[in-house]
Amino acid sequence: MSEKTEMNLFMGPQHPSMHGLWSVRLTIDGETIVDADPQIGYLHRGYEKLLTNRSYIQGIPITDRLCYVESHSWSTAYTHTIEKLFGVELPEKANILRVLTLELQRIASHLLWLAAMSVDIGQLAMLIFPMDAREYILNMLEEITGARLTYNYVRIGGVNADLPSNFEKKMTTNFEEFNRLHSMFLDMLEEAQIFRMRTQNIGFLSKEMALSLGTTGPVLRGSGIKYDIRKNDPYFGYENYKFNIPTRTKGDAFSRYRIRLEEMQESINICWQALDKYNELKGADPFRLDKIPRKPAIGEAYTRIESGRGEAGFYALSDGTPTPARVKIKSPVYNNLQILKPLIIGGKMADIPAVMGSVDLCVGDLDR
Repeated sequence: MSEKTEMNLFMGPQHPSMHGLWSVRLTIDGETIVDADPQIGYLHRGYEKLLTNRSYIQGIPITDRLCYVESHSWSTAYTHTIEKLFGVELPEKANILRVLTLELQRIASHLLWLAAMSVDIGQLAMLIFPMDAREYILNMLEEITGARLTYNYVRIGGVNADLPSNFEKKMTTNFEEFNRLHSMFLDMLEEAQIFRMRTQNIGFLSKEMALSLGTTGPVLRGSGIKYDIRKNDPYFGYENYKFNIPTRTKGDAFSRYRIRLEEMQESINICWQALDKYNELKGADPFRLDKIPRKPAIGEAYTRIESGRGEAGFYALSDGTPTPARVKIKSPVYNNLQILKPLIIGGKMADIPAVMGSVDLCVGDLDR
């Protein structure tokens, strides 16, 4: 009689912790994970090829759909690269409006992540509170852009519209309600022993491993690396804003969770600074350039921004025609997914949703 106790298990896209069409082949011994093989490629939509068959401005609504959780970050990252290719400088008001909307989008992204991760590890009531708080953030984004999911707000050389006249009052009301709910779900999670048991000392990622595997965003900062593109390689005038970079040294799932909670408050701080800078400008100041070149010169460009998940970048190659010759997307999720295998081997199957949740996957920009 065979004494072999190991078995292979396909933890597939149907599992709620997979956050989309992604799966992992596991080798388990009882409940212990012996080996793992993350699978990607189920959602290949050909985005990079699509962008080479559209004009530069037609690519903006396409990139809006890379990740529905954080669509504005992706279209802004794309436009930022195209502006470098075109050699245009943004008006000051456009920089401020981009900072304001990017930080609102970061908060909305973190809130949806929090709702998903909490449900993944059994905190079913926590689906309601972050999603409720997210509505207040989406109210502000809708007020500015006219949409709540895919915004199509940025333009080459600026943004599509100025702030509405009564926005400061709505911003005050919505942030007050958000902060009330933020305190509530902080208490609900951190006073829950089960949540701490499912996240503390789970999915440990050392500082050395985080660097060697090229992780980025909250995953990197959760292992003690104080790196944020907004500080290390500023864009849109971020060097003129005062904010902290939340960092933890323990490198477990709880650290990565806590960093995102703290980042939400830092983003609110940046939003108020952006509004103060906006109020110093004149109402007639432009929020986008009147004229941009019809096509760029022959050349190439790469720019990046700090999205809610980390470094989101675009490389674009111009051959002098109205459409790009080549576009390459750099996804933070693609980098961060590499850590899954070493983080779950030796652990239990029940730990996988907590580790997955703390990484914060969006398969749309992972597989493209």
